[in-house]
Amino acid sequence: MLDALVDAVLAFLLYAGPPALFVLFLLKGAFVGKPIPTTVILPGYVLAISASRVETAGVILVSSVGYVTGQLLVYYLARREGLSSIQSSSRIHIPPGRVDQAERWLEQYGGIGVFVTNFVPYLRGLIFIPAGIARYPVLPLVFFAFTSTVIYHTTIVAVAIGAVRMIF
Repeated sequence: MLDALVDAVLAFLLYAGPPALFVLFLLKGAFVGKPIPTTVILPGYVLAISASRVETAGVILVSSVGYVTGQLLVYYLARREGLSSIQSSSRIHIPPGRVDQAERWLEQYGGIGVFVTNFVPYLRGLIFIPAGIARYPVLPLVFFAFTSTVIYHTTIVAVAIGAVRMIF
């Protein structure tokens, strides 16, 4: 089933291009697209289009901007409506205790907590909920989130392309 999902998403991305890539990562950042394995989709897309270095940088930029935009949607929803509105959504599933953990990291580490949690699968973006509730300043939040997301996406693509080149 996962293979079929990955194939369908990649086929759609190849057809629709960067705007669809932006939307996909926006959904991923907003927790709606969590089931989509972007660690497979992102390098798969780069490989499928035989991207040059400049095109690869563009793909990483588009995906990172989309992801952080999705995270900001969560931030503003939490800021406006609070945690209960996010937890009551049928499209967003957050395991119990994860938001508490993200809240502790935000309180203890601030922006560095945002930076670090963006590297941790299943925790990426959760810190935006307590950040919104606490009204954490947006500019530092975007800086830490965007910087870590670019590094994360670049690493995923570099490792996958390196692995493919070693095999072939």
